[in-house]
Amino acid sequence: MSDDRNGLHEPEPQDEPQDVEAAREGERRAPPSAGSAEDAAAARDPAGDPDTAADPVQLLNELEALRAQLAEANSKFLRARADLDTYRRRAQADLERAREAGQDSAVVTVLSVYDDLGRALTMADEDDPAKLLPGIRTVLSGLERNLETLGIRRIGLVGERFDPDLHEALSALENTNPERSGTIAEVFEAGFVKGERLVRPARVLVYQ
Repeated sequence: MSDDRNGLHEPEPQDEPQDVEAAREGERRAPPSAGSAEDAAAARDPAGDPDTAADPVQLLNELEALRAQLAEANSKFLRARADLDTYRRRAQADLERAREAGQDSAVVTVLSVYDDLGRALTMADEDDPAKLLPGIRTVLSGLERNLETLGIRRIGLVGERFDPDLHEALSALENTNPERSGTIAEVFEAGFVKGERLVRPARVLVYQ
């Protein structure tokens, strides 16, 4: 049945305007845009400018140069460490020789005392031991002189003022004379100093 009875008419299809069709034809024939060309170039060279791309040969040469520098630095380090070890061994050997020389000088002093005591005993009269005393005093005086040549001086004599930095009081004795108060009454063991350094304190008895 026809829709004409209801007064309705279906619109007839119309042709598109010629200018629209011509525009579409132009788009199909138009050359690629500038943006498309840049995108294609970027796809071909992701790094950017092909002239600045890294040369593998140049990179290899730089790597070899760095390896050579590293090897040279390592060689210098090993030589420096070997020199330091040699210096340490020499310094240790010099220190040992100096210590042994100091010990030898002290032993020589003791050996001279040994010789003097031997001669004193040889000259002593067994029937009169008192004759041995002058020889012993001489040996003691010689020993003190030998110690002085080493810079060692005796401290702690009877009558000296007691000094707690140099003397060790073993006991205090009763005193009736105020002038002797605080002085050394008796030396139990002599003390010695070397320069300003205390070698051994004198062990003494002190008047109160």
